[in-house]
Amino acid sequence: MIYFVSNRNITDDPLLFGDNFNAEGAEVLRVAKAQQDNAGNFSLALMDEAAIVHNGAIADEVQTPLEHVFDKCANADSPCVLFIHGFNQSIEKNLKKCREIEAYGVNVIAFSWPSNPGPNFILRKVTEYKRARKNARRSAIALERLFDKLYGFVDANGGCGQIKTLAIHSLGNYLMQSVVQVPDYDHQAAVFKNILLHQADADNPEHAAWLDTLGQSCRVIVTVNETDDVLDFSDCINPDRIGNTAANMNAKYATYYNFTEAAGANDSHRLWHKPALENPTIKHFFSRVFDGKNPVKAGMQFNGNLNCYQVL
Repeated sequence: MIYFVSNRNITDDPLLFGDNFNAEGAEVLRVAKAQQDNAGNFSLALMDEAAIVHNGAIADEVQTPLEHVFDKCANADSPCVLFIHGFNQSIEKNLKKCREIEAYGVNVIAFSWPSNPGPNFILRKVTEYKRARKNARRSAIALERLFDKLYGFVDANGGCGQIKTLAIHSLGNYLMQSVVQVPDYDHQAAVFKNILLHQADADNPEHAAWLDTLGQSCRVIVTVNETDDVLDFSDCINPDRIGNTAANMNAKYATYYNFTEAAGANDSHRLWHKPALENPTIKHFFSRVFDGKNPVKAGMQFNGNLNCYQVL
């Protein structure tokens, strides 16, 4: 199962969401379910409130779309990953990454924010990137609302069941940072067993403070690939990025995994994808993380000088 929770605008496209904010406000969320036809084509269908059925009888109360999604995923046979994407992601690209994660045997709830604001041609990518960073900051309230809803569901149901891992990719980490660093952040992300900061496009200098805020109640897992070609582009605009810098790996409540010299990693920005197909250690790492488990250190060694695990 793949579900989308988004603060994007609604369109007539089969993939439903556009590249702008919801017309009702950047904090307004809509929920959709991914569907696939017999030809393999995907579409998204908006979800509305539904009556709750008890023992075949319709109850007076109704279930909101988010409550329905949380209920389905929490009680499924497979683990569930809440996934936050990065820069320059149309819904089609976002869906592709969700499918890659789903291939690990998990369900996916995607928080999809307008990270593809244009202008969409190569000579203006710097302009688009800067606009996307602003959109990330504006999306912080929407993401916090999603966390609030999940936290309320967990509180009402005595646990989050199979909803185990929060996986944040690339510029999505800057969005997460924007949520965590507000003065009234209420540790809603503590409901997860794992928080994966995957190839984080966020400042490396002084990052330990917000990572340690996240890591006080769950495992924070940070991936690094110093030859990441996408983050090399970001370095042209920003200071060193968390995801491509083997320095200052000093957060007290986070564990760093450096894949730079791992066979198959090369210049990859999506370590869970092609590198995992080529390297069993990398695949096992992500299988464990997406399942809400502590990564096994087999095939890795700890580098005390850098404070990270490295793949042998």
